[in-house]
Amino acid sequence: MSSPHDSPAVRPGSRGRPRRSRLAPAMAVAAALAIGTPVEASAAPTVTDLSNEVNPFVGTESEGNAYPGATLPFGMVQLSPDNTDSYASTSYSNNAGRVWGFSHRHVNSAGCPAAGELLVSPSTTATPTTSRRFTSIQPGSESATAGYYGVTLGNSVKVDLSATTRVGAHRYTFPAGTTSNLSFNTGQTLRTAGASSVSWVDGTTLEGWIDNGGFCSGNEKKSRYYFSATFDRAPLSTGTWGNNAQFVGGRNSSEVTDGNNGFVATFDTTTDRDVEVSVGVSYVSVEGARGNRIAEATADGTRLPFDQVRAKARDAWNAELGRFDITASAEQRKIFYTQLYKTLLSPTIGSDVDGRYTGMDAKTHTANGWNYYQTFSLWDTYRTQATFHALFAKNRAVDIVRSMYQARVEGGWLPRWSLGSVETNIMAGDPVSPWIAENFTLGTVPDDIAGRMWDYLVENATTAPPAGVASVGRQSAAFYLANGHIPYYPEGGGGLGAQFEEYRHGGSATMEFAAADASIGSAAQRLGKTGQAAEFLARGTNWSKLWNPDVTLSGGFKGIVNAVNPEGRFVSVPERTDVTRSGFHEGTPWHYQWMATQDVVGLQQKMEGREEFVKRLDYYFNQPALQSAPGVSPSSWAAGGSTYYASIGYNPGNEPMMMNPWLYGFVGEPAKTNDVLAANLNRFPNTPGGGVGNDDLGTLAAWYVMASLGIQPVMPGSGIMALNAPKVQAATITLESGEKLRITAAGAKEKLPSYIAGVAVNDNVHTAAWVDVDEIRNGGRLDFALSGTKAGLDWATAQKDWIPSVSAPRKASPVIVPGADLTAIAGREKTIDVARVTFAGASPAAVEPITATVSWAGGDPVTATVTEDNGAWVIRSTSTFAAAGAVSGVVSIASAANTPRFSPPLFAPTSTNLTVLVTAAPVNPPVSPPVSPPVNPGVNVVPPTTGSTGTTVKAASGLAHTGMAPAVFSLLFVALGAIALGSALVIRRRQANG
Repeated sequence: MSSPHDSPAVRPGSRGRPRRSRLAPAMAVAAALAIGTPVEASAAPTVTDLSNEVNPFVGTESEGNAYPGATLPFGMVQLSPDNTDSYASTSYSNNAGRVWGFSHRHVNSAGCPAAGELLVSPSTTATPTTSRRFTSIQPGSESATAGYYGVTLGNSVKVDLSATTRVGAHRYTFPAGTTSNLSFNTGQTLRTAGASSVSWVDGTTLEGWIDNGGFCSGNEKKSRYYFSATFDRAPLSTGTWGNNAQFVGGRNSSEVTDGNNGFVATFDTTTDRDVEVSVGVSYVSVEGARGNRIAEATADGTRLPFDQVRAKARDAWNAELGRFDITASAEQRKIFYTQLYKTLLSPTIGSDVDGRYTGMDAKTHTANGWNYYQTFSLWDTYRTQATFHALFAKNRAVDIVRSMYQARVEGGWLPRWSLGSVETNIMAGDPVSPWIAENFTLGTVPDDIAGRMWDYLVENATTAPPAGVASVGRQSAAFYLANGHIPYYPEGGGGLGAQFEEYRHGGSATMEFAAADASIGSAAQRLGKTGQAAEFLARGTNWSKLWNPDVTLSGGFKGIVNAVNPEGRFVSVPERTDVTRSGFHEGTPWHYQWMATQDVVGLQQKMEGREEFVKRLDYYFNQPALQSAPGVSPSSWAAGGSTYYASIGYNPGNEPMMMNPWLYGFVGEPAKTNDVLAANLNRFPNTPGGGVGNDDLGTLAAWYVMASLGIQPVMPGSGIMALNAPKVQAATITLESGEKLRITAAGAKEKLPSYIAGVAVNDNVHTAAWVDVDEIRNGGRLDFALSGTKAGLDWATAQKDWIPSVSAPRKASPVIVPGADLTAIAGREKTIDVARVTFAGASPAAVEPITATVSWAGGDPVTATVTEDNGAWVIRSTSTFAAAGAVSGVVSIASAANTPRFSPPLFAPTSTNLTVLVTAAPVNPPVSPPVSPPVNPGVNVVPPTTGSTGTTVKAASGLAHTGMAPAVFSLLFVALGAIALGSALVIRRRQANG
């Protein structure tokens, strides 16, 4: 496949400096578009408080599993209401109309309930609440913005919540009375609590800890969560409850090994109706929680009042959100900033203000001068969020990468899906490898750990972890390296299938391994690790080991990926078979057949060519429906949530299918990408059901934000950013370095498809369907010219502009033929056509530029001249050979093409031997001095004319380069002498006869 960098106008991300067509962005884009760009919605007026643009209730329904509570960017505290703990709704349902209370830790939009430590419940009854009990919500009273949540309960208690990074801030406004209770429940969480402890330390301070753990079907190991809470005034009375959930007034401490436990503080709110509480938390110790609370929620020894904490939270969010300045309608701004907010929630800070944290070995360590982050949903986040953070939150991304490094050092192996300090081992594949590869490519791996981090990456991808470590890594590493696939063992058959996700999802795990290996290879190539690059990029084609050509499918198509059992036989099941029996995780073979962006060239070949590939892709997306109802999701698409378990249509809400829309850019039909995206992006409205299933710790949110800006990473580690029509009119993003990335897309449609008519990248015309991340990661410009119709558009349709496949790089095969005249004369300089280079497949030389060197007789290589001649390269070398004989030489060539940084050269440097036959210079005969003829004084000798003399010199000069001129001149003098002598004799004879 041709590289987009062969375009004469722009060569993004090439090894050398790109050639530029210098056009102002407005001119470049306008020139690309001869038709008007319809404006769908006018821009909203500037909003200074962007925290109010965020709607935290988005995603709290339809299996979105979002929490609406208060937190800071990447905050340790997520203080939020709880009213459910099911898989369909993991902590909060906006439709429930009731709550148990408000807990301090939540996982952002995951697929399983978790966390929920320290539930605080207000009540006004004579007997306080001692277990989870629903309290109704007054209709219409809930509100939330970034960093704030508020509600009025059915018992007339008004609740206000905010947070610092490590402290939850509560304010409860009670009705006037003497039984205003706050219950602190340590025995019930959103999962399964174990041991817990509460202690009333002094007149206003409560401290303790909770053991909690478990996530999905993974590790049930528990970790300890510590807290230190202080009230704005002393309570009227206190008490605790234990396993029997019976309140005991006056008792100030309680510790249990499991089950019910908690503390109650009762206040007199007859005149002072507000009660404020600041709760510091820590994963290290009670002292750490106390230190966090004092550092972040006090000033000069005085507890910060709630309103100050809320104001600081608002400022913190405005600082983060304010780096994105977009031009869009009021509705679109709400959607955009809400999704942007969700990208900045995870992973979460795990270290205390003093730097201490609990590592993956459950021991205390210290982060000196940086923040430790934890909870990595890697199967999800490697696809989008890793890129988003590295581009737009780089300083945090560096700390996040360092945290991953420490997880390997302290945990003994790289994690897969870690919750706090516990490895859950859920999900199949090897997600940490592409996550790390992407960070290497984007420059967020710190220099002091880069060497060891790379070694850990390769270790993880080539060997199974040792016994005794929590992370399961690649259990099948040896089998995979030997056979190119993971053996499938049924989920219900016991043994390996029951024990490891990797084996019971052998089909999808193989697809994941292949993509992960290609990501390592791409990053290795960019880093100059060419040997490892070739090895891992080749493994990127292992997905094809699953291709079963004999399967007949809906739509009349044949062939699809199937799991393969240990004996090497396909596990062929009907195409709508439930995923629990197909060997694929959270998707069917119809979904997973497309998860090979590293090798779309090979995928086309398996599908019998480009045309059949496009037909199948159109069928999968239901393009006829998209054309008849633009911007509307076809009924054939998976509706969201878990409906993908037996679906064959596009599933827009699950991670392995996230990059499907950009597949059109790999085959020269990029306009269709926007047909799909218009319908998909419309599934993110500003409503509680907005989104497509759970966001998985910011993964879909990052996908949404980048798609709205017109860019998307489609192959981790490669640096490929696919382009699409943005959904905003303009955006200016201020990077942490202070540099700005500016995006313009006049006429961008928000609900209907727009199509790209032309693009300028950094003020240069850009015809490729993708841009290298290096063009934008340090700031720059993307200017889109958009059209409301596909008709007549040819942007990115030429094969050289298609998105490339990293595991199927374009290659060239040079043929070197020694020159026809390899001769020379000793001691005499000569320019020799030493070789002629052509390319197999009749590729013209101009398409495959080269450099060349020549060395003679084992000497140093000397740069040779390369010129084009009738579609071939002619290599010329000017040399002087000292002595006669056969002189051996070597002519070497290398590719000079500007290939993408993730691709190897078009061909490896190659050489051929040749021999020059050097003959001795001819030996000149001895020359006698010229004899002057006798002169007859009576005869006039006429000298040669000027013209004849000039002709003679010319003739001689024509021989000068041969070295024969002296001999010729000698012969001429002899001849002239003989002529003169003969003339004299003739004259004498005439005189004698006269």
